[in-house]
Amino acid sequence: MKDRVFSGPDVEEAIAVAAASLGLPRAELRYVVLEAGTSGGRGLKPTPARIAVFLREPRSAPGPAPEREAAPAPPSDPRARLRETIRAVAEAGGLDVEAEVEETEEAVIVRLRGVDQAFFLAPEGRGDVLRATEHLLLRLHGAAVQPRALRLACEGFRESRDQALGDEARRLATSVRADGQPRTMEPMNAYERRVVHVALQGEPGVTTYSVGEGPDRRVTVAPAGPPDPVPGAPDGGE
Repeated sequence: MKDRVFSGPDVEEAIAVAAASLGLPRAELRYVVLEAGTSGGRGLKPTPARIAVFLREPRSAPGPAPEREAAPAPPSDPRARLRETIRAVAEAGGLDVEAEVEETEEAVIVRLRGVDQAFFLAPEGRGDVLRATEHLLLRLHGAAVQPRALRLACEGFRESRDQALGDEARRLATSVRADGQPRTMEPMNAYERRVVHVALQGEPGVTTYSVGEGPDRRVTVAPAGPPDPVPGAPDGGE
């Protein structure tokens, strides 16, 4: 037996990274938790979770082993590695999807194609699976495409999600102007928070700022005017 070590913000993330990297279903992974990881707090830095995945060594046949061709090296092109990761995720989930990679000056966009792409939009079209897969791609390949952003897209999702976020933000702005009470939206990633900030830039009588840390970071829509003594931080530094 041999083992490989994988890490993530928590044990579930580490398992997801292992499954995608090895191209195996999560149910087939044999692993032990080396470190459960901590979320930090009270001045302590968070520590990643680490797992060791056990892999079977191939059994050698009696007698001289036949010559084998060297295993191909992992692709060095980030675009090829991104497509390979999506292929591994699709195979692990039994999904008929593949990835096309587009590049611009600002971002590398991985677009999902195939009959099972709706799987990534569930439940109720919110795209929770899509965002989780995008997070996995960022963990594995984000450094390779810096300083550009890395985004995962599914046909029609980003446009409909952006529209829904803008509509919700404007509805909250109307309520804030009516009673002067701030409203805080659900946790969102940096891209979605930016969509909300931009949507309300021209709205009179309101301002926006972000509060919270990590995956719990969210946007507050508040009355415009002098800031509170301890306001939330804007997203300009992300």
